[in-house]
Amino acid sequence: MPKYIRRSLFALSIEDSKLGEKAYHSWADAIILDFVKKPGQDWQEDIKSRMPAAINQAAKGAAEVFIRINSDAAAAELEATVFPGIAGVILKGVNGPEDIKKVSERLDELEESRGIAGGSLEIDVEVNTAAGVWKSVEIARASPRFGTFTANENELYRNLGMFPEPVLEFEPLEYIKSQLITVATSVGGQAQGISYPLSLTQRDAGEDEIKKAVSHARDTGFKGAVCPHVSWIKACNEGFRPSPEEVAYYRKVRVVFAEGLKRGLASVPIDGKMIDIPVDLRAQVYLEWAERAAARDEEKTKAHEKPVL
Repeated sequence: MPKYIRRSLFALSIEDSKLGEKAYHSWADAIILDFVKKPGQDWQEDIKSRMPAAINQAAKGAAEVFIRINSDAAAAELEATVFPGIAGVILKGVNGPEDIKKVSERLDELEESRGIAGGSLEIDVEVNTAAGVWKSVEIARASPRFGTFTANENELYRNLGMFPEPVLEFEPLEYIKSQLITVATSVGGQAQGISYPLSLTQRDAGEDEIKKAVSHARDTGFKGAVCPHVSWIKACNEGFRPSPEEVAYYRKVRVVFAEGLKRGLASVPIDGKMIDIPVDLRAQVYLEWAERAAARDEEKTKAHEKPVL
C-alpha cells in the first residue's frame, strides 16, 4: 500500500511569472518549487521574501508543495524556504545519514519558530550520487521524517561515469532502482521514478509511450514520478493506481471469497483460477489504494471548482 498518493510531481520555479496558473492547471499531486540564488544581492532575504507567496500559488490546485534544496547548503536554504503550507523538502546531494539528521534537526527548530506542526515536515531524498545509493539504508533510517526516494538518473549516470545512449535493450540502472524501491518500502516509505528510456531522455513523448513507461514503472514498484512535462501528468495520475479492470476484478474476488468462507472453503474458483487468503488480502490492498487515489482526485476536483483569486 503506498504511504502517499503522490503519483505525479511537477517542478516549477518561483521565478516563473505563471507559477500559480501552471500549478493550478497541471492537476499534479505535488508541486516541487525550485529557486535561483541571484548574484549581487542577499539571495537568502530575496527568496525568503517571495517564498510564502510562491507556496500559496503552488497549492491552489490542492497539490502538496515541496521545496527542493541542496544538501551542501541546507542550513541557509532551509532558513529561506521553509514556511507554513509546504509538505516537506526534497534534499539533493545526500551522501549519508548525517545529511538527513542535520536537516531534521533544523526542521525541528523551524517548525517551532514558524508555527508549523512539530514533526510534520517530510524529508524526501533525490538520489544523484553513488554514495547516496550505497548508503540508502542508513539514509532512509536516519529520521522518521523520511518519505521517498527519487533517482535523478541523468546526474546519477554522470556521477557513476556512465554516458549511455537511450538505445539499450535493458535498463542500465535496474539494480539501483530496485534497491531504492526496496529500501524505501522497508521503512514505510516509497520510491518515485519512470522506466527507461524515458527516465533518461525526459522527453515529451506520445501518450501511448508514456502510458507504457508508467505501467512498467508501477509494476516495478514505483508509486509515482517527477514529470518534466505537463503531458506526463495525466498518464501518471491514471497509471500509478489500480486500473478500472483491477478494481472490478478485486471487488469480485472479495465477494466470491467471502461467500466461500461462509461455506467453510479456504479457496474458491474464480475465472478459471483458485483464489485464497493471500489473493483476498491483495484485493483489500488494491481496493483501498484505489479508494485513496479517488479521494485524492476528488480533493483536487473540489479545489478546481473554487474561483481562483
